[in-house]
Amino acid sequence: MLSPAEQKQAKMVFGLIKEASSLEVVRDFLRDRKVPITAPNWDELYTQRILPALESKKLTIEDLSVLLRQVEEFGKQHIFLFKCLPADAQKILGRARVEAVATELGVLERMSIPLHLEMPEAPEIVDIRLEDAPNGSGPISLTVKICETRESSKLVDDSLNAAMSQRTKTYQITKKRAISIAHLDRDGLLQIRIASRDTSTKYHEQLSAIISMILKFVPISVFEPVSLSKAKDTLYNKQQDFTGIIRYSTTTAMNDFGISMNLAASNLSKNLSEDGGSSAAMKSFMAEKGFVTGSNIWFIMPDDASRQIHVYLSGERNEFAITATCTPGEYSYVIEKILSLN
Repeated sequence: MLSPAEQKQAKMVFGLIKEASSLEVVRDFLRDRKVPITAPNWDELYTQRILPALESKKLTIEDLSVLLRQVEEFGKQHIFLFKCLPADAQKILGRARVEAVATELGVLERMSIPLHLEMPEAPEIVDIRLEDAPNGSGPISLTVKICETRESSKLVDDSLNAAMSQRTKTYQITKKRAISIAHLDRDGLLQIRIASRDTSTKYHEQLSAIISMILKFVPISVFEPVSLSKAKDTLYNKQQDFTGIIRYSTTTAMNDFGISMNLAASNLSKNLSEDGGSSAAMKSFMAEKGFVTGSNIWFIMPDDASRQIHVYLSGERNEFAITATCTPGEYSYVIEKILSLN
């Protein structure tokens, strides 16, 4: 039987999974572990399937924590890429160093037990993972996970009292849990993945805040931004090479005179590269000292052509965005493709 504390933790983790995922994803997770999956809704899936599996040890709370990581750490993010020398990365990843920093910051426990929060009052480091190489050669990556509560306001009423010369606006305030990730591998690639905002496309403040929180773990001064300019140009110049791999819906370019050109498909289901006229127009523009500033593309998954991951390559020179949730494998495929173009 689970202790009261374990029951509370399990219910908390399941609630976070429910917010970040779908019934089908959770059923697939249970199916892989030979746990019955039949249940008409979330509540009964938990009480009739997951809770008994936890009590019988078919599942553990750690299993649920792993699933939570998979469903909330990939996609619906703006990703900023940085790079340092591999030698510097390996020093940063030293276990003794990471543990010393975690101790100094009072979060050493997060290296063994993740903290599950719904709506923290202030941003908090909730998970620290130092992954070791299977051959025992040392750490190969560091992941620091940050949880925060965001607020957004929506105007719901705007009334004018002419007699009193008063105007009253009423806003609905909504709070939302948001997860951001800093991930460094031993080759020196640093990914800062910031949960997308509903009302903004600029992430300067959020990026600065994340860097500030991880600064002792990851000294940003030894890193340089990874410019994706070459990847954007390659995506445009070699479109035919990516038939069946990438679908294009928008391309934006600019020239040395500051003049911009934007080509967009009529809807997101269309492929811009199939239109010869627009391609010829962009080719002519690019020939006169033009360069690509943004691409709105879809990566077609190699094992399922119906599954396509929507990516924006725009914003800061080291920034791209994945607009919807995806699996860890799909995320790895997308970022490897983007880096290979660079």
